[in-house]
Amino acid sequence: MAPQLPAYLYFVVVGVPLAAIDATTGKLPDCLTLPSYPILVIMFCVAEGVSPDQGSTVRAAAAAILLVALFFASAFVRGVGLGDVKLAGLLGLVIGFRSWTAVYTGMLAAFVLAAIFIVFSGIRAGSSERIPLGPFLVAGTLVAVIL
Repeated sequence: MAPQLPAYLYFVVVGVPLAAIDATTGKLPDCLTLPSYPILVIMFCVAEGVSPDQGSTVRAAAAAILLVALFFASAFVRGVGLGDVKLAGLLGLVIGFRSWTAVYTGMLAAFVLAAIFIVFSGIRAGSSERIPLGPFLVAGTLVAVIL
């Protein structure tokens, strides 16, 4: 069994409900997002302690900081909510532990899935209709973890 598997399973247990809540309400509740930070950090530190891949926790923290910064900047432009910003840090931890390629793959998959949804839902450019980004971010992260 891979030492990081419990952390990935924890993300599934938290990420799937977050995606479902965001899809139905348009909100990502802090009561699920914020406590997951220390839990995942501890789980990944333990995994790194028994894993030969040294430096994964540092990479995960760097990926989390990078994604939070990018999403925070996007929140000021338009379209990304602060719940998505907080979720981005968790995603960075989860896929950053694997590799920088996984970070790229996860974010690319998330935005490709969101674009496909927009095309098939018929949302027009310039529309005031907002799509929940959380389900696509969680799905992209799961794709990156699985690959």
